[in-house]
Amino acid sequence: MRLGSVTDVKDQLMASFRTVKELMATGILIKRSPTRYLRDISFTSNGFTAYLRLPPITIDSSTETLFLNLIAYEMSSNVPHDFISYLRFLDSLIDHADNVKELQSAGVLQNYLGTHEKVAEFFNTVSSNLESNFHAYKDVRVKIR
Repeated sequence: MRLGSVTDVKDQLMASFRTVKELMATGILIKRSPTRYLRDISFTSNGFTAYLRLPPITIDSSTETLFLNLIAYEMSSNVPHDFISYLRFLDSLIDHADNVKELQSAGVLQNYLGTHEKVAEFFNTVSSNLESNFHAYKDVRVKIR
């Protein structure tokens, strides 16, 4: 891999992104976006406070089937991988149960699946081998860095 190549920059951005708890430890507050639109993810900072806004999502017993069908649709068609990119972004924010707990406390995630651990495991596995659209949330990732 060449230093400064597109692949190098992509890997750096993806690898350097932090979990919800890590973001909160730096003073970034997690807020619910006003819409449920998957692309309604934003980061704003005025120098004193910083907010990562995420659309609300509900996780329950039907979520895995729904997500797998949406992934299959995106993978088998010529549509942009918006849903896969959204899942990969959430996966980057969620490593452990404490991240799920913070998203739930912020009103971003409703958990009807069971424990916070089950939700974290779900996100850590459902999109783990998928390639997302690198540019989907690049502006948010760059602003947070």
